[in-house]
Amino acid sequence: MIKLNKNQIALCCISLAWFLILSGRYSISNLLPQISNELNFSWTEAGIALTAMWLFYALMQFPSGILSDIKGRKISIIIAMILFTSSYFLVGISNHYLTFLLALILLGIGTGSYPPAGISMITDIFRKNKGKALGIRSSAGSLAYAIPVFAAGIASYYVWRSFFFIWGIVCIFSILLFYKGTQETTTLPEFFSIKERIVDGVKVFKRPKVQLIFVVNLLIAIAWISYMSFFQPYLSIEKEGMSGFLAGAAFLFLGLCGFIFKPFIGSISDKFNKKVIILLLSLFTGIGTIIFVISNSIWIIFLILPVLSLSTAIFPIISSYLMDQWEEKGRAGKLGFYRSLLIMLSSPIATYFGYTADRFGSFNFAFLTISVILFIASIFLFFNLLIEKRKKIES
Repeated sequence: MIKLNKNQIALCCISLAWFLILSGRYSISNLLPQISNELNFSWTEAGIALTAMWLFYALMQFPSGILSDIKGRKISIIIAMILFTSSYFLVGISNHYLTFLLALILLGIGTGSYPPAGISMITDIFRKNKGKALGIRSSAGSLAYAIPVFAAGIASYYVWRSFFFIWGIVCIFSILLFYKGTQETTTLPEFFSIKERIVDGVKVFKRPKVQLIFVVNLLIAIAWISYMSFFQPYLSIEKEGMSGFLAGAAFLFLGLCGFIFKPFIGSISDKFNKKVIILLLSLFTGIGTIIFVISNSIWIIFLILPVLSLSTAIFPIISSYLMDQWEEKGRAGKLGFYRSLLIMLSSPIATYFGYTADRFGSFNFAFLTISVILFIASIFLFFNLLIEKRKKIES
């Protein structure tokens, strides 16, 4: 029997929380056609609800990062888990669009409160191998891709509401496990100033390296939010022969590929130029997206999914890159401010997807937008690498 040390147990507990966040969010997307039919709302309204979720997810990053720095990582994560657990129960009892909208706002608040504290706790524990540890956490999130298949099965035999009640109960047990299995990892300050923390967070953009990675990260986040919001509805509506269950299976395969690739790519990023790796991943995913949209063959779609999964490996690389730029003091607050602005600017893409689906009767145009965005990110990185190379030669 494998015996885990306290650091490995903490990593497992943090990764479990991330798994529960993503699995619930992905399942909402997979069940969205059924939810919208029963509650009688349009794709535009669905997009608005998802945008609201992402917006509050963004807004909570910075305050939760500050809370993590001044009150502790552990209590911050527990509060976040209680909030998103409550949101799953609220989705389950929704009987009107407004209730569903409120549930997604609460989900955004709860899930948005987790990442700065979770990532910072991992960085506190794994100082030398943080890229690999963050890759493992992200891979645990990839396992969440399996849950929409389970959710679709529950919905087909019972009702879609049943899944969210089940998942809420699972989350309650995970809160108890996290409480028992982790301990505080940061030294709490005796004195602190909220104003100082805010100013400290804003200062992260003074560094040119952070400015560049933010622009690239923004473009990739827009593409990722698009995929995570409408990937499964897109398959079940636009691709012939794709049922909701098969769309969930495709989503699962996408996640399994990411699960395999992330730790490997995370380890590579600890040894080689992170920008080069991000450039290649963005370029491959952009090409894969074009093939994904124009193909109606189920076999080709499944064959291209490993390429699409490469995009999910970009985020732990960027997190590791940013951690290298910031000192330990106030790290969670810096990351929180960075992520708040990033996701806030990315969130309207969900409304854009819903509107274009209603306007043109298809998601194809919106999904082709993703490939353009990824190519732009690749171009930014390519020219930045050329400039860096020239400076090295001149010096």
